Amino acid sequence: MVRALVVAHEQGIVHRDLKPDNIFVTEAGGIKVLDFGIAKVRDQATEQTPGQSPSQAALRLPTAAELGDNTNTNLTRQGVIMGTMKYMSPEQWGIGVEIDHRTDIWAVGVILYRLLAGKHPLSPLQGNQLVVTAMLDKAMPKLREAVSDVPQGLCDVVDRCLQKHKEYRFADARELLKALEPFLPGRYSTMQLQLDESPYAGLASFQETDANKFFGRAREIAAAVNRIRDRPIMGVIGPSGVGKSSFVRAGLVPALKSSGENWETLVIRPGRNPLMAVAAMMSPMVSSTSTTVVDDLREQAELAHRLAIEPGQMGQVLRARARRANRKILLFVDQFEELYTLVPDPAERAAFAACLAGAADDPSTPVRVVLSLRSDFLDRVGEDPHLMSEVMQGLFFLTPPGRDGLRDALVQPAEMAGYHFQNPEMVEEMLSHLETTPGALPLLQFAATKLWDAKDTTRKLLTQNAYNAMGGIAGALASHADAVLAELAPQSQALARQLFLRLITPERTRAIVSLAELNELAADHADVQRLVDHLTSARLLVTQTAADGSAQGSTVEVVHESLIHSWPALRRWLDETQEDSQFVEQLRVATKQWQTKGRDAGLLWRGDTADEAIRWVKRNKAPIPASQKEFLDAVIAESTRAERRRRTFTIGLVTFLTLLLVAAAAALFTIRSSERQAAKSALAADAAAKVAQANEQKAKAALLEVEEKEKQRVAAERDAARAKGKEAFTYDELVKEKAKLEVKQTELEASLAETTESRERAKAAQARAEALAIEAEQAAKAAQSAEAKERVAKEEALRLRTEAELKNAELEKQIGKLMTELR
Repeated sequence: MVRALVVAHEQGIVHRDLKPDNIFVTEAGGIKVLDFGIAKVRDQATEQTPGQSPSQAALRLPTAAELGDNTNTNLTRQGVIMGTMKYMSPEQWGIGVEIDHRTDIWAVGVILYRLLAGKHPLSPLQGNQLVVTAMLDKAMPKLREAVSDVPQGLCDVVDRCLQKHKEYRFADARELLKALEPFLPGRYSTMQLQLDESPYAGLASFQETDANKFFGRAREIAAAVNRIRDRPIMGVIGPSGVGKSSFVRAGLVPALKSSGENWETLVIRPGRNPLMAVAAMMSPMVSSTSTTVVDDLREQAELAHRLAIEPGQMGQVLRARARRANRKILLFVDQFEELYTLVPDPAERAAFAACLAGAADDPSTPVRVVLSLRSDFLDRVGEDPHLMSEVMQGLFFLTPPGRDGLRDALVQPAEMAGYHFQNPEMVEEMLSHLETTPGALPLLQFAATKLWDAKDTTRKLLTQNAYNAMGGIAGALASHADAVLAELAPQSQALARQLFLRLITPERTRAIVSLAELNELAADHADVQRLVDHLTSARLLVTQTAADGSAQGSTVEVVHESLIHSWPALRRWLDETQEDSQFVEQLRVATKQWQTKGRDAGLLWRGDTADEAIRWVKRNKAPIPASQKEFLDAVIAESTRAERRRRTFTIGLVTFLTLLLVAAAAALFTIRSSERQAAKSALAADAAAKVAQANEQKAKAALLEVEEKEKQRVAAERDAARAKGKEAFTYDELVKEKAKLEVKQTELEASLAETTESRERAKAAQARAEALAIEAEQAAKAAQSAEAKERVAKEEALRLRTEAELKNAELEKQIGKLMTELR
């Protein structure tokens, strides 16, 4: 409210009717001062007089004579009492008394008195009791008289606001604001500081115990408190280095606890085993009979397994705990982006998200969940639609603080410790640089811590010389990291390089790594332990001790992501290994899975991934953890065996293909021989057919000749019969004829003999013709058989050729596939 007055007064506006009815709290937690209907405005021509502050000069109100009769700047009539009587200042009760911005200071005093004492300063308000306000010679009651448990300093602030003579009140609203800020929740006075205790957090995140050092986020804290009361899940979203973790731990949590409600805070980080983190948190809340650390770890593992199956169990346990203790529980999931940068198993991510969604699924439950998440990972929450829906309704974007917020975070801790900056120019230079620097808050805290370490205790100053010596804001962090690195021996510097690279993910975020895993970076584990201890004491690393107190169970991480972006040496190392960083992370995950599954050979890399691993091993000169080296050796051995198997298979396949080609060639030769034999058989059949045809023609000619001679014999017999008929006519003729006949008979006998011989020859010729016909028929059959054989041979040759072509095609396909695999 007072901040709103600062803005109004610096614009020359006096409210004149400030009261609780005109102060509103929005749903987002913002404070609004309303109802300026009777406000008065300043005179634009007013000049500053000696001894006045700029705000005082700007706030002198014009008189009626100065305004003139025709002006409408005066919105109320002269001589009329304006305001609400309970909150009116003495000058508002007077006639002709000038009213300025200090009348609002009076109203603030009355409101504060009512907030702290529960009543009006002049209570009971009976009759004309309020008229006492106008009696300048009668002081207002002291707050200490009404309440005894309010700090005296705050009583003094209220009493000063209620001074009837306005010149004794605070000079302006900004002075009142500075007087009130030390009494905000978590603020403290110089007397509360321990000897040489730094009021700055350095690169480490603010914790709940650091609430008294946390400045610059008052408005955001009020809005977040209002939001978390309405929403079961709230996501605090912002870029890296904006101070999300510090905001929740040192801002939101203390504000909730100081609000009068009974709150319990639980903090977890997903890490590499988010379900185990939940199980470790829940383990003390459930009944347990374990008496040893081993039993605890076994129970936690069993609980994590149950959570993977029944994620709603976490919500049941938290709600039961809250109801038993009659309190509210705030579960803070810090660095929620680790769920996506460090957990490769989608099923485990889904189970963890289901646990959170089930823990706070109803605004009426006493459980609230707050997530801190880098804004560039917000879209990854969409993996779980239920959680995404809840988070989207409770988004709280935390933006980098403005110049005023940075000023508060820089100046107020020193002032609360009783120190001051040597000159305002140094503060302005630091703010100008921080305004344009990503991750400004951790850089501010670190630079302020370095200034505090070099403070002038005699004069209670943070000096300009110390600021110049550290290289200003820009060089503070880098110079410190370089100085720490320069103190190391060359061998330790190389080990530090490997260590820092191991503590950063491929996405250039912090990774939580166990000390046992880091020990694998060197043959001597003591070297790693000494280096981690040194870098931790130098505030470049932070270690978390294991639950069992063992060193091997401890985890290590970079102190803040701003170190990743602001240290040139580290950025150079990351740039040099950018290509290998993703491979190294894949190697780490694969090695862990391989070991977890009992070195299952089925989890070893093969194919292109194995080839990439072999190339990486050849070019990598840096040491790698022993477990990863064993995994790579197993991958290389498996790849060698696979290569040997491929080579043996290739030789066998080539041999088989060679034999197949020889068999195909033999088959082709057989086919060609069959074709040639069939062709020869066809030619022989044609020749036999021609011979049979010629013999058949000869047989036909001989048959015609026999038929002709038979005709001659028949004619001769007919002539003989005719001659015997003429024998009765003349004997002589008969004798003659007899003689002729005998001659003819002789000729006939000779002819007959010749005919018989011819007949025999005809029969023989006929027999030969029949034999030739049989031979021709046999030759024809042989030709047909040869033709059938030729057709069968051609069909067999075609079938063999088709099979050979198919086998050749299959062979070419296998050869192509083999060549692809060999490549």
